[in-house]
Amino acid sequence: MIPRRYLPEELLQLAARQAGALSLGQLEGFDINGRVVERMVAQGILSRITRGVYATESRDWHQLAWAGVLIGGPRSVLGRHSAAFLQGLVTQPPERIDIFTGTQHRQRDGRWHLNRAGRLGSGEPPRTRLAQTVLDVTAVMTTDESVAVLAEAIGRRRVRPRELEHLLAESARHPHRQLLGDLVAEVAAGALSPLEARYARDVERAHGLPEARRQAGPLGRYRCDAWYESFGLIVELDGKAYHRGASAITDMDRDNAHLLVGVRTLRFGWRQVTGDPCRVAAQVAGALANLGWTGGPRRCPRCPVPNR
Repeated sequence: MIPRRYLPEELLQLAARQAGALSLGQLEGFDINGRVVERMVAQGILSRITRGVYATESRDWHQLAWAGVLIGGPRSVLGRHSAAFLQGLVTQPPERIDIFTGTQHRQRDGRWHLNRAGRLGSGEPPRTRLAQTVLDVTAVMTTDESVAVLAEAIGRRRVRPRELEHLLAESARHPHRQLLGDLVAEVAAGALSPLEARYARDVERAHGLPEARRQAGPLGRYRCDAWYESFGLIVELDGKAYHRGASAITDMDRDNAHLLVGVRTLRFGWRQVTGDPCRVAAQVAGALANLGWTGGPRRCPRCPVPNR
């Protein structure tokens, strides 16, 4: 038998769809058996990614992702941070690629983590559905990281809050089940950053303040972090330590425009909201009282005990 020195065009097209990766089973489907594969590896036509998976050319992380799917078998889907990267929820690909296979595997290569749990998937390479990805990655994220992921998924209308709430109701073992439920509600209400979610949770709701409108304002050309419409008060949250240049000028222009229509603005930064939310709540409550609010703030578990 004369050894093959080429790959059929159909196989090359399949490899192109899989970032250059091919399984031994796919090669055998074109009558290229293991012995011929080894010759092709020796000739440089193919390179070995791992046992049973080969490449037509050296590629990037996506090739390793496809290799993991091919290792896992026909029911495999990418999950957790691997799916989150492909779906744009996180910006960096993970060093270890998570694969849900739906069956038991003994793969010991540290580049992949094969999980025998089953997951529904879609896309190429197949990855968990967006709502499931959000649920999976937030299980190992901090509160702020979770808000960023939720803002990307919900804030851009890529997934419905109700879909996440339904999955949460079925996930009794999620380590941050209650917290994630609260964050889903905050993001669905308009909180688009970790600082906005912290303000809504730790300042406003924890101290019984009126509920502000999110991403709205008295003037159509400006969106505000928190607008207490009934009292003519806006709270703006600056996630950066300070603003310079055009950003600072825009802030001043916005504050001045609001003041001209009788709306006052309070500004708080990350350190104030996260470091002393009780003091922020007291200041907002005082401003609201001056503007007609007849209620009063309540003490939260973090509030200092008043001196007697």
